[in-house]
Amino acid sequence: MKLKELERPAVQAWSPASQYPVYLATGTSAQQLDASFSTNGTLEIFEVDFRDPSLDLKHKGVLSASSRFYKLIWGSFGNGLPEGSGIIAGGGDNGLLTLYNVTHILSSGKEPVIAQRQKHTGPVRALDFNPFQANLLASGASDSEIFIWDLNNLNVPMTPGSKSQPPEDIKALAWNRQVQHILSSAHPSGKAVVWDLRKNEPIIKV
Repeated sequence: MKLKELERPAVQAWSPASQYPVYLATGTSAQQLDASFSTNGTLEIFEVDFRDPSLDLKHKGVLSASSRFYKLIWGSFGNGLPEGSGIIAGGGDNGLLTLYNVTHILSSGKEPVIAQRQKHTGPVRALDFNPFQANLLASGASDSEIFIWDLNNLNVPMTPGSKSQPPEDIKALAWNRQVQHILSSAHPSGKAVVWDLRKNEPIIKV
């Protein structure tokens, strides 16, 4: 049964489970063109009210983005602060990673862009926040490149170990939901790697 509907050539991310009301963020997809053939990027936030029988979503915020998106993820970092609604991380072209303050998007007040970093080579296609430490963000791009970012200090990202060979795009990243220092990566060839950050090396390759 269809509950809600939104027509956008977009990637999307749900707000953290602990947050209410429920929000959905959408970012213009880097891999699609709309009817206008525009190359501009937009980040939007919608409230999802399942008590409302209509298919419509409530538009709550919009922001022009400097890049279209390959991946969006919404983390709870900053939720403990007054009026905190977390952080959205967006992966874009040319190795661009952008962090947005959700509260500032919703209020249309202060500058919503917290930081932009361009350390990666190629599009940033994979992102995941650590479920145990909300300040840790994993990002993956081309050339088997994975970075671990500390949102308290974005100057020098860490790596989980030497790049896997042969070099490939990183298509997906996922932190282990039971062991906080374990991260997995997936590649287009079907290869998967499990990393142990304490050992700074891969422990499983399949």
